[in-house]
Amino acid sequence: MISLKKILVFSTLLFFGISLNGFSVDTLFICKGDCIRYTNTTTQGTPIAWDWVFQGGTPGTSNLQQDDVCYPTAGVFLTTIKTTFDDNSDTTDSVYVVVFDSPIPAFTFPKDTGYCAGENFPLQLNTINHPFVKYLWSDNSSGSSLNVNTQGKYWVQLLLGVPGNTCDSVYKEVNITEYPKPSVYLGQDKLMCQNQIITLDAGSGAGYTYLWTPNNEVTQQINVSLPGIYSVEVSNSYGCKTSDQIELRDSCPHYVFIPNAISPNEDRLNDVFTQVWNFTPTEYTLSIYNRWGELLFETNDFTVGWNCKYNEELVQQDVYVYKISYYDTDKKWYEMRGTFYVVR
Repeated sequence: MISLKKILVFSTLLFFGISLNGFSVDTLFICKGDCIRYTNTTTQGTPIAWDWVFQGGTPGTSNLQQDDVCYPTAGVFLTTIKTTFDDNSDTTDSVYVVVFDSPIPAFTFPKDTGYCAGENFPLQLNTINHPFVKYLWSDNSSGSSLNVNTQGKYWVQLLLGVPGNTCDSVYKEVNITEYPKPSVYLGQDKLMCQNQIITLDAGSGAGYTYLWTPNNEVTQQINVSLPGIYSVEVSNSYGCKTSDQIELRDSCPHYVFIPNAISPNEDRLNDVFTQVWNFTPTEYTLSIYNRWGELLFETNDFTVGWNCKYNEELVQQDVYVYKISYYDTDKKWYEMRGTFYVVR
């Protein structure tokens, strides 16, 4: 019979019965670098010789009744003892020794982090998958990973070893904070007239940055003079974002003044065919034709007029046709046609 005593301060040994070649073989679990004191305590007769083989151990063999053996490497090893008695009979006993490696393999654990208030924050805290590691989380769960979605302090302790003997342990923790979002309110939708100046204010806060649409301004306030939908995205120093939008609706009647005659005599009075607006169309086309339907001029810039030239030459005195197409703030297309005189 083999009597085992651990040399180190951890003296509790864990055994499991297994079968080896039809015989019952015990299994002992220890940590890498631990030592075991083996003693032959058989009572079947009078022993006179002992023949030990310590696979994976130091020393590897012994002929003493009792010897101390250390295990410097991890693995699964077999220890056998052949005992010879004074009547020339003998017996053989065996025990498996499972040596755990240590330390616990390194793994990545996040640094202190946070999430923006009101947003979903599924963070998975991962450790390692190891067949002989036990896990203890701050919520008393025992898996190799933990899903969190609220702020707080989370920690995990990993233990590698056997009952009464810890080969290695690792402790990790992370603090998760809920970051505030910026506060922004542009107000309720408003009525306005074109060319009326309205100031939009996205509010101020520590570390705030701004991005307005549609003109990509980056200031806290912007001045607008056209109806439309305006929105702003505000970010703070934590990277949290909030957005808001406002619609400014045109409530004033629109008119377009179109001249019925022009005189391109370079007196700076009525030299160019152009129209006067009390609003700004978002899309626009002006086309000029002669009486035979030939296109003489076309532009999409509502600030540009026709200087009465075709192929760099002034046209003759005659009647000409205009067509104006534009997209208004009421989100409708309009078309205006008519004639005018060129007087020379």
